[in-house]
Amino acid sequence: MFHRIFSRTHFPMAQTTKSNLVFPGTVLNNKQLFFVLLLTCFMMNQAFSQPYQHDEMQDLGAFAEEHDLPIQSWEVTMKEEMEMEQAEQLIQNLKAQHTVQKENNDNGVKYTFKDSHKKGSFDVLYNVILPLDQSNPAEVIIVLQGEDWDKQISQKYEKEKQAIQKNYLTKDSQVYTCLFVQGSDIINHDEILNIAIKYFNIKHISTKHDNLENSRIEKSTYGYTHSWEQFYFMEDDPKNVHMTTVADRHGEKSFVIGTPILIHEY
Repeated sequence: MFHRIFSRTHFPMAQTTKSNLVFPGTVLNNKQLFFVLLLTCFMMNQAFSQPYQHDEMQDLGAFAEEHDLPIQSWEVTMKEEMEMEQAEQLIQNLKAQHTVQKENNDNGVKYTFKDSHKKGSFDVLYNVILPLDQSNPAEVIIVLQGEDWDKQISQKYEKEKQAIQKNYLTKDSQVYTCLFVQGSDIINHDEILNIAIKYFNIKHISTKHDNLENSRIEKSTYGYTHSWEQFYFMEDDPKNVHMTTVADRHGEKSFVIGTPILIHEY
């Protein structure tokens, strides 16, 4: 469905050139020199700053809080391929801290570890998949998931995510984020979408209706926000926001807002 993932971390190339600043008819005094240095520092800071450091879950949590949206749950999935030896060592490290569940299938062996935080703030699931064909890389999937969001949970989440990225993953991992909002008679897809468009300044919007029989998905909208770093091209437009209306077997609706990912991952 999606292809060509991009990262927008821009680092302007600095060129070393010889230049002479000439101020006709005057000599720089201390105040003028200070002003030139201050201006130079400001321009360098602007050029080399990295503005795309938003955390998608933090943004979605703040969005839900500001608009009093009824949160059902939230989930952040981090995926990364890993060398077999490194993955096996990770399994041993996790075994020393958590209870393991082992599952075998035709493609490999899946190890699952669960870490429940105190007071039930959120859970962390560690999944390490070792393929039977050892010419293929192993895969690590780490999922943070919870059912509420506030300032305290936000702080715990940020601390936990940083620890995971430091201890288990690298900067090359892919991160997928989603927030589940409870549907009601007064909340519909278009209403939440319009609120999100204004809040995140979403562009390149496209909407698709799912007409497949027995599909849980009723409506999907894709778009692009400049706030989030990773994005995909879909039909020649950048996309990194996905909002979907999902109905359960009883017809109860919920809205999933997050980064684009196949719906079965939700």
